[in-house]
Amino acid sequence: MKTIFIASDHAGFNLKKAIIKKYSKKINFKDLGAYNSLKSVNYPDYAHKVCLKVVKNKLNIGVLICGSGIGMDMAANKHKNIRA
Repeated sequence: MKTIFIASDHAGFNLKKAIIKKYSKKINFKDLGAYNSLKSVNYPDYAHKVCLKVVKNKLNIGVLICGSGIGMDMAANKHKNIRA
């Protein structure tokens, strides 16, 4: 079963949980945070975690979710060999 690394900020927390719940029978997700929708978090920290996993192995896939869809994208694109 394929593993996908997934992370969100607090604003994307509920969507991340819904995606994991819906697709967990077909896809193995590795949740890298945030783990609470009520506590504000620094989204680049979570984008960084996923990017490190994806860069480590070209077969790895990452999903980043934030409130606007732009913040995580910008943070991820600062990593070499990452295009979000």
